[in-house]
Amino acid sequence: MPSLYTAVVNHPSGWKMGMHQHPHFEIVVVMLGCGAVYTEDRYYSIQQGDAILIHPGVPHDFSSNTPIRFAVLQVDPLSIELRQLFMQLTNEQSLCLFPLAYYALERYEKLFGIWVHFSSVRPTKLFNQFVRTWVQLFLLFLLECVENRDNRVTLDTIAAYIRSNIDKEIRISELARMMNMSESGLRIAFKKAYGLSPKQYLQQYRMSEAKTMLELSDHHIQHIAQQVGFPSIHAFSAWFQKETGSSPSVWRQDHRYGDGD
Repeated sequence: MPSLYTAVVNHPSGWKMGMHQHPHFEIVVVMLGCGAVYTEDRYYSIQQGDAILIHPGVPHDFSSNTPIRFAVLQVDPLSIELRQLFMQLTNEQSLCLFPLAYYALERYEKLFGIWVHFSSVRPTKLFNQFVRTWVQLFLLFLLECVENRDNRVTLDTIAAYIRSNIDKEIRISELARMMNMSESGLRIAFKKAYGLSPKQYLQQYRMSEAKTMLELSDHHIQHIAQQVGFPSIHAFSAWFQKETGSSPSVWRQDHRYGDGD
C-alpha cells in the first residue's frame, strides 16, 4: 500500500519549515501568499499559483514572507508510468517550479478539494488504484498547464472570465496577471480588441444581465442586484437609475415581457 500524505496547510508570515528530505514524490501548489523554497544550492521565490515538484531524497526547505497556504501531495512509490510523467514535468530536475495561470489555479484548487474529501476515506481493496488514478489526474492536469503556458490566456479568455464573474469584485491587477501583462498594457490591448476598457466591458455586461433578469424573470430586485455584483439593493438601484434614467422597478414595469420599448 502506498505511503500518502495530502492536506491543505496554512502557515503564518515568517514561518520556516527547516531543511528536510523524505522518500516521497511531492507536489506543492501555493494557493495563497508568497515565500521561498530552497535546496542546498538553489533559492526560488514562490507566490500564489506556483507549482513545485520535488523528487524523493532531495533536501529542501520552505519559508513564508506573508501568511501562506499550500496544497500538498506526497506519495511513494509511483508506478513506472507515473514516474515518467513526473520526470516529464520536471525535465528530470530534482526540484522544478512553474506558475499556473489564474484560471488553472482555480480549477486545481477545486480538484484538490474533491481529492482531499475522498482521500480521507480509504477503501481497503481499491486504495492503490484510487491513489494512482488521482495522482495521474494531477500530473496530467499540470502537464497540460505547462504545455499550454505560452498560449494559455487570450483576450477572449479575459472577456469570458469577466462575463462569468460579474457577481464578484474583479480587479484589473488580477486580469493583468492572467495575461502576464502590465495593467496599462492590458487596458490598451483590451480596448483595441473590444472598444471598451475592461471596467466598461464589465459594467456593460452587468447592465445587459440585469435588464434580462428584470424583463424575463420574477426574481426580487435584491436577488438581481446580488447576481450582477452589487451587495445592496440601494447601490444597484442608484447605479441603474444613473445609467438608464429609471429605477429597476420602473424599468421592469415598462419592459415586462416586451410590453414597453
